[in-house]
Amino acid sequence: MKLSANIAKLQSHVDISKALKNVGLSAAIPIKSSDDKEIVEDGELYFILINRIQGNQIKADDMYEGNLQTKSRFVGEIIGQLSLALKNVDAIVTDINIFESVKNWVIPKMKEIMQLSDEFCNEYINTFSKLYDKLPKQIIHRDPNPGNIIIDNEKWGFIDFELSERNIRIFDPCYAATGILSESFLDDNKEKLTKWIYIYKNIMYGYDSVAKLSYEERKSIPYVVLSNQLIVVAWLSEQEKYKHIYE
Repeated sequence: MKLSANIAKLQSHVDISKALKNVGLSAAIPIKSSDDKEIVEDGELYFILINRIQGNQIKADDMYEGNLQTKSRFVGEIIGQLSLALKNVDAIVTDINIFESVKNWVIPKMKEIMQLSDEFCNEYINTFSKLYDKLPKQIIHRDPNPGNIIIDNEKWGFIDFELSERNIRIFDPCYAATGILSESFLDDNKEKLTKWIYIYKNIMYGYDSVAKLSYEERKSIPYVVLSNQLIVVAWLSEQEKYKHIYE
């Protein structure tokens, strides 16, 4: 059962999950109430009851064990399949411009709290600005961290589409890579960080094998990873209860 004070987020999950189910992917579709409603209102909260996808969530630390290349490419491939499926989904979602967010909010914030150099900031803005408008944009998952990917033998699926939005499509594979990093990062462990870079690269190789990356997307990948990480740091810095994570 999921609940939210924002009905639009739950409706987004319902619409996208049903669309994915219609194209043969595993999806947590809603179970209707006795009076034929998919979303039930109770006071200021909204509820949906959804089918549980069979299988297990991916664990970030497991990505570092065994054949890193095979595991990483598989994650990239299924996110590529998800991108292809979401390309044709018709749902009401928010349009997001990640470049404008970083340029107008995050960069000034980062200059203040992390002393980012003018050289770094100018390189980011000047290069990414020339690439951004050429990047394919569509509905994306927005939160494909390891816990939202379900694996069951040969089958797989995604859960939690409440944060879905219209954004650059390569946000999802980049976010998956940084999601693994955020759940497994160990300070001063260069060996693990080196392994993560290998995981990150192979997620992108896997994604490209399914959803062919354009030239501009290839050039933009490191800037999207930076955008994601900088947004997270800027947001955490403003949340008192998450200050330890920000640090």
